[in-house]
Order: sequence, then structure tokens, then C-alpha cells
Amino acid sequence: MTTDANLQDRVAELEARAQRLVLAGDDRDGWGAWRNLLELRLMQQQDSERALLTEVIASLQRDFEETVKRRIGEAMAQRIRGTFQPGSKYDLGDLVARDGASFVARKNNPGPCPGDGWQLMAKQGQRGIAGPQGIAGKDAPRIVGWVVDRAAFTVAPRFSDGSLGPLLELRELFEPSQEGAAG
Repeated sequence: MTTDANLQDRVAELEARAQRLVLAGDDRDGWGAWRNLLELRLMQQQDSERALLTEVIASLQRDFEETVKRRIGEAMAQRIRGTFQPGSKYDLGDLVARDGASFVARKNNPGPCPGDGWQLMAKQGQRGIAGPQGIAGKDAPRIVGWVVDRAAFTVAPRFSDGSLGPLLELRELFEPSQEGAAG
């Protein structure tokens, strides 16, 4: 139900309640105030019971959802038990490994593995056929020398493939320090 529909229902309920009350001028038999008091008390009781029921239903719904989630989790749980050990006790959903394969118990006390009480889950495959030998790649370039520019205070590595590496700026290493000049 949408919020607008809820609001319209609540307005209709309040209007119906207001019609049940006796107005001061309409009190012909002298019991109007008492009737109004009784109506208000009944309305308060109804509101209190509605709130309590809403709270109880919400609590029951939360408890139900938690129980269902827990039970589904327990039912679906698979415990990894490692390598199958003859003579060990296994239960429904237990996972074991044996001979390069994995099995899940189909029932409590499933018996020897593999067997009717176990379901094969995965099995190690056979080694595939080797592919063709690939073409040998080039060796990575090596530094075989340096290109030095003394006037610019730079140096660059020359690689075995003839290419040059990044230029290294060395001027700061050879210029007099500003700290030394001030002292």
C-alpha cells in the first residue's frame, strides 16, 4: 500500500471517529460528555492494541526470517573435510578430496568414496597436447656506452639496439653550492 493510500485511510478513520462524538449543543439526554469520554477511551484502547499487534507481528516476522535464513544456511552448508579417510564419519554436504577429484556426501554416513553415497563434484583433467614451439624473442637491449655532452653537463645511455635512453641532467652535481658561496 502506498503512503498516499495509507494517509487517505487514516484521514477516513479520523473522520469516522469524529462523527461518533456528540457535540455539546446536541447533548439532549445529558449523557453526551460520558459518551464522548467512553468513545475516546475505546479509541485509545483500539490504537494501543493496534500498535501492540503491529509490534508483535513485526517481531514475529523478523524472528521467522532469521530462523528461515539460518535453517537454509544449515541445509546448504558444505563442510570441507579434506582428503577422504576411510573409517571417518561423514554427514550430508561434507566435501572430500580423493585421487585428484572432489566429492560431496549425498547423505549421512555415505560409505566408501567413491560410491553411491557420494556425488562427484570435480575431477582433475588429463594433460593436453603441447602446442607448437613459439619463435624466440629478441634479447632485451643492454647499455653498451654513454653519450656525454660536457658543455651541457648531460649524459645519456646508448643501448645495444642503437637507441638512446633518457637524458640525465648533471649540472647541479658540478656547479658550486649556493650554501658554500654565502659562507
